[in-house]
Amino acid sequence: MRNIFSTLLLAASLALMPEAVMAGTGKVAYTANMSGKVSDYGTGKKENYDVAVRLVGKDLKGLKIEDISVPVAFTDANVSDVKMWVTRSLALDDKKNLVDGVTVDGVISNGTLSATLASPYTIEADTLYVGYSFNITKLAKDTKKPVKVTMEESPLGFFVHSSRTYLKWMDKSAEYCSALEIVLSGVETDAAGIDAFGTIHGEKNKPTDVTFIIRNHGANAVSSIDYSYMVGTTKKTGHKDFEIPVPAYYDAAAKMDITLDAVDTKGDYPFSFTMDKVNGVAQQSAAYEGNLKIYNVLPKRRSVMEEYTGTWCGYCPRGFVALEVLDRLYPDDFIGLSYHNADTMEVMTSDQYPLAASGFPSAEIDRRTGMVDPFYGMQNTGFGIEQLWKQQCEVLAPANISTEASYDETGKKINAKATMVFPGDRTDADRFKVEFVLVADDLHGEGNSWAQKNYFTPDSKEELMFDEAAPFVQGNEKVVGLHFNDVVMATTRLTTGLAALPSNVVEEVPVTVEGSFDVDAIKIMQDARKFRIVALLIDSTDGTIANGAKAPVTGSEKTGITTLGADKQDCPVAYYDLDGRRLQQPRHGLNIVRYASGKSVVKVVK
Repeated sequence: MRNIFSTLLLAASLALMPEAVMAGTGKVAYTANMSGKVSDYGTGKKENYDVAVRLVGKDLKGLKIEDISVPVAFTDANVSDVKMWVTRSLALDDKKNLVDGVTVDGVISNGTLSATLASPYTIEADTLYVGYSFNITKLAKDTKKPVKVTMEESPLGFFVHSSRTYLKWMDKSAEYCSALEIVLSGVETDAAGIDAFGTIHGEKNKPTDVTFIIRNHGANAVSSIDYSYMVGTTKKTGHKDFEIPVPAYYDAAAKMDITLDAVDTKGDYPFSFTMDKVNGVAQQSAAYEGNLKIYNVLPKRRSVMEEYTGTWCGYCPRGFVALEVLDRLYPDDFIGLSYHNADTMEVMTSDQYPLAASGFPSAEIDRRTGMVDPFYGMQNTGFGIEQLWKQQCEVLAPANISTEASYDETGKKINAKATMVFPGDRTDADRFKVEFVLVADDLHGEGNSWAQKNYFTPDSKEELMFDEAAPFVQGNEKVVGLHFNDVVMATTRLTTGLAALPSNVVEEVPVTVEGSFDVDAIKIMQDARKFRIVALLIDSTDGTIANGAKAPVTGSEKTGITTLGADKQDCPVAYYDLDGRRLQQPRHGLNIVRYASGKSVVKVVK
């Protein structure tokens, strides 16, 4: 689940900053293991392991590798042939690791495998691999999973080959990073760079907030930056203090937020950014080049979280809590869609989901992140889904989108409309389609069919740290009395299909499409006032959600339905079970009967 960010990190490192001349006398460690939190990885077999990381980027040229180390749990008693090495490529000769650089013997001491190169190895290529090898001679607790890895993000990655399991070099960087550490010499005491930033988007007559990713390339932690930037021929300067210094590890990253002055005319402007001083020390690096694109109106992106859940699933309360928290924190911008499986709120089978759910609970944001945990996101702990959602909201949307919906005069149909405004002329707008999704809030009921299975205990209070988690950390195996929000009731994707946009659109001229839902086809009808419409702008070239909007369904008084249980009676038109599911015909016992007036009552059918 690290793949999207590992890819971004690698892309950034490949396109990183201008090439600099390295002439410093400092030393710094380069590792993905800055937190010291490691996990064990292995095959559980007696075999030979080769493990490597990849150093990539022109900024590394001229630096020297002096020491290599990695935490280990095993001792000399259970391994042999321990080596550490540097090579320009990962290759095999007769199924054995082939090193075209330098190899030295490794020493195991106090839980660390380490080696000092006899002569420092100068980095001359854009890509280089550093690694270690060992042979398992005795299978024991410390050698079943003998490789230390971390979940932290780093372009160093994790590559592995073994004599019985991974018969070819395998790139496992999408899952983990190696905990290996490399000591680099030749760095300046105070130095930093930033990731390539490409095009920055802003709105006319408004300051533009920009977030750069700064990376420490010096021997000291970075506590301040003096910088300058140019928009066209206009130069501005600024200063940034880091409340928490960027750690003294090579490539350690931090966000640097700055605000660019407003530009009063729409257009594309050359943009450059220069790091003038690091910790007050003058820098000689060249400017980082990019582009500033100013719009009359900058499209606002509202990213969409689609969650897959079921009341039978004991870990699914994580998704319930996440939706409630995000709805509370971002009431105007967060859009949640909850697809229920095999419970009383199920309205479609799993093969009708927009994407295949990898398990329950799971979630995806904008149909572009891959399946993640609906609470942790791509992390193992913490409320990572919030950060992932916010990151997706930073992706530029192709158009603004708004939506509205209401019951028609008969109360039997919900009519929806979506309006898109593109910031520039387009001749390919037909690549975008609109999916309307009908969503219900405050669904609830009595009985076992509405009870949520729960695996969380009072010990989970620190893990699920929000007040919304209170019902699930009381030690109850089933939680009753819940009110479910953001529940998907229907989608035009499965009924009338996606609404198409015209090929040609004119800058800032609204484009409108429509959709509708048959009220009698809604499987769960509890409260006509608590339906919402969500409009999704779908990019049909890859199926991702390009933007979203939400709005309440108005005009509920036209249906005559407030809540189930109203007592006015006239001609019956529909029957529901006590869970609010529509029946083809009344059944013996209690039924919810809906009348032509729209009112509903509970009746006994004999």
